[in-house]
Formats: sequence, structure tokens, C-alpha cells
Amino acid sequence: MDDRSEPSGTSTTVMSNAPPAYQQPFIQRGLAEAEKYYDTPRSYYEGSTVVPFSTRTNEAMAGIDARARAGSPLVTNAQNLTADTMAGNFLNASSNPYLSNAMDAATRPMREAFRQDVMPSIDAAFSSAGRYGSGLQANAQDRAADTYLQNVGDMTSRMAFSNYGDERGRQIAAANAAPTMAELDYLGLERLGQLGAVDEAFAGSALQEDIDRYNFAQEEGRVRLGEFLPQVTGGQFSQQTTAEPLYNNDAATYLGYGATGANILGGLFGGGSDSAYQGLKGLF
Repeated sequence: MDDRSEPSGTSTTVMSNAPPAYQQPFIQRGLAEAEKYYDTPRSYYEGSTVVPFSTRTNEAMAGIDARARAGSPLVTNAQNLTADTMAGNFLNASSNPYLSNAMDAATRPMREAFRQDVMPSIDAAFSSAGRYGSGLQANAQDRAADTYLQNVGDMTSRMAFSNYGDERGRQIAAANAAPTMAELDYLGLERLGQLGAVDEAFAGSALQEDIDRYNFAQEEGRVRLGEFLPQVTGGQFSQQTTAEPLYNNDAATYLGYGATGANILGGLFGGGSDSAYQGLKGLF
């Protein structure tokens, strides 16, 4: 028995997702509008897209520029004072008039006591002893004067040493502050650099505006085409037709016939499936 299957015919299936008839007028209208927009070139904004500096901004920038170029006298004075302190120009009494005044005030009580108390007491003592004008009186006066001068010298030395130590501390502080003072020279330059950066940013914005305008002109037609084509060729409407052969399954047919015959024979022989099988076997 030949169990090969042969096509017995062809089944054709048509699949379409085209829009229904009531939508088609609106689609046609949309396509017409898309064509109209495609045929109409767009234009770039005619004015400038860069916001100019305001009057106040221009005035502020001009003021900063002038101040940065001129520098500050405060900075100059601070640098000069730092340099003089580092050089030790305030270490001696001549450069510090307040030190000599302080020394004079501190030694004034000793001078007054020497003139008004010590020396008159010596004179009175030797006069009452009848030795006024003697060599002993002169020696006593010399010793009193030496003591007075030594006391004054000790006090002024201590004050000068204290002033020296304080000023040395200021020298060291000035040396530590020197790098900061040197950095002050760049303040004006930094301000000018900041203004330059503002000018460059503004010029960059103006240049970018020109670039954008140029790119718009170069791409305008391509953009319109890119927007137009999807509107008219979106690919959402299509129709597909497929044809498939129809087969008759001979084996199934034969089995169907066999099963039917077995049932019939089983009924005829009254023996159920086994009797049917034996009956079929006998037929073949």
C-alpha cells in the first residue's frame, strides 16, 4: 500500500490590517497636511539667541577691570610693612619713638628721687657734720650717682630687651605672612582673568548661535524629509496572502476505514475487539 500523501488542493488566506473605510478620508487628509508641511521650509529665529550684558553688568565689569589694573594701596602698604618688619627696621629705639617715651616715663621717678631726695640728703648730712664740700661728700655723691645711673640703665635695658623680643616675634610672624603677601600681587590678575572668562563665555555663546544657525540651515530639509516619510510610509497598513496545499492523509483514512470495518465485523461476529481482529485477519 502507498502511504505517501499528495495535496488535494490549495487553501488561500488573505490577512489585512488596512484601515476601515470610515478612517480613510481622515488618513488622506493627514497625508495632504504632511505634504504641505514638507513643502514649507522652516526658518531659524531671526533675532539673536544670546542675552547681552546689562548696563549694570557692563559698569561692574569696567569698575572691576579698572581696580584690578590699578591695584590697592592697602595691599601695597601691607606688603611694605611686612618687608620693613622682616628687615628689622623697628628693632632699635630710633625707629620706635614710643619706646624712648616709655623709658623716660619709667625712669622719671628715679630721676626726681635722685635730684630731690638723694643728693639733698647727702648735702645735708655732710653740712651738719661740718664736712660739706669735703672729699668724703664727693665720694658719697659719686656712689649715689652710680647707683642711680645703674638703676636707670637696668630698667631701660629690660625695656629695650622686651621691645626687641616683641619685635623679633613680629619679624617671625611677618616672615610667615610673606607668602600670603606675595599672593596679593595676583589678586588683580585673577580678577582680570575672571573678566576675561566672562567675555570668552559670551563670545562662545555668540559663536554657538552662529553654529546652530548654520547647522539648522544644513539640516532643515533633511529634518523635514525625516518627519514626512514616516507619516506617509509608516508601514502600519499591509495585506498578506498565503496559499497552503491541502493534504489527504491516506494512512489515517485507511486506519479510519479499518476501525470502522473492525467495528462492523465485531458486531457481525459478536466477539468484541478480538473477534474483530480475527475477522479482519481472515479478510486479509
